[in-house]
Amino acid sequence: MTLLDRALSEEHYDVLDRTDSFVEETLAPRTEEIERSREFPRDVVEAAGDAGLLGIVVPEAYGGLGGDFVSYCLALERVAAESAAVAETIQGHTFATLPVLNFGTDAQKDRLLPKMVSGESVGAMLLTEPGAGSSPTELGTVAEATDDGYRLSGEKSFGTNAGVADVHLVVARKRPQPDDSHGVSVFLVPNPDDVEGFTFDRGEYLGMHGHVTGDSTLDDVAVDADALLGSIGQGFRIAMGTIDMARTGLGAIGCGIGRAAFQQAVDYAGDREQGGKPVGEYQAVQVLVAEMDSRLESARSLVYGSAVRIADGEGDTRASSRAKFTASDAAEFCARNAMQIYGGKGYRTDYPLERYYRDARILSIIGGTSEIQKTTVAGEALGL
Repeated sequence: MTLLDRALSEEHYDVLDRTDSFVEETLAPRTEEIERSREFPRDVVEAAGDAGLLGIVVPEAYGGLGGDFVSYCLALERVAAESAAVAETIQGHTFATLPVLNFGTDAQKDRLLPKMVSGESVGAMLLTEPGAGSSPTELGTVAEATDDGYRLSGEKSFGTNAGVADVHLVVARKRPQPDDSHGVSVFLVPNPDDVEGFTFDRGEYLGMHGHVTGDSTLDDVAVDADALLGSIGQGFRIAMGTIDMARTGLGAIGCGIGRAAFQQAVDYAGDREQGGKPVGEYQAVQVLVAEMDSRLESARSLVYGSAVRIADGEGDTRASSRAKFTASDAAEFCARNAMQIYGGKGYRTDYPLERYYRDARILSIIGGTSEIQKTTVAGEALGL
């Protein structure tokens, strides 16, 4: 039993039980099909909603479990061990749900949250742009004020669940611009099929098949005044308000991928014989296993340390950045060296290791690159 296990509450174990049932009964039978087809698994997302996994940190009043962020990370890690694509889909949905919970009006919360928690409605956050990255203060997307609402124009990239979502949180700069802020604000926009001028071009990527992302274009998209989330000028706070949680969640996904790869490697090393004995008895393999185990447990310690801080209302960027880049590195290291232990079989597509490797590779890029995370940690440590 680990220190983390000893600290878990009955509520944490309830979430783990819910997650295990979802993974075993719904996700595992669909994982390879999702990987091959690359289709958005809406039925799986709805099943995650039925299991309570889309509303772990949402209050019971809106249909959620009212759990803490540790519960969320435990669930995300477990899902990622089976399918990182579905875990990232849940992550993207959750970080569209939280701004509605934290900044929405009572009417917006009553209208949107129950459906988002149940999985009937999927969410996406559209922040990143081709020329601005994820910096809210450099956005080119604008929202022109009209007599009865706003008209949005601009381009967005890499929004998880973009195009398939039922509600998109679009971060844009209001015009005319307020005197006391950049006017960065967030607007609620429905699915492209239901909105004139909103188009989406899905990208194809190395890994995370079934996880939908790509380029969105808004060409004079009209929304009502009540599409504004929060207030004008509050967009930076809304967009960045969940950044510590998002990075810690990505760390949990990395731990899930790493754990799956590690377990595959250990099982294979015990079964596969070479030279009359299991390959796990060779020192070269033992060194890889030891390094995988140590890196993975170090990553989990940092991820759950950050999750506890967030659950206690004391999250900080240094802890979340440290957790993210360490878990990203551990996931890729474990996937790569599990393939090494498998030898040629690890490179075959009928084994899951090459999927783990492809899925792990993106974690050091999304949510802020590992280089950005290390700069953040160093800056905090040096007081810069």
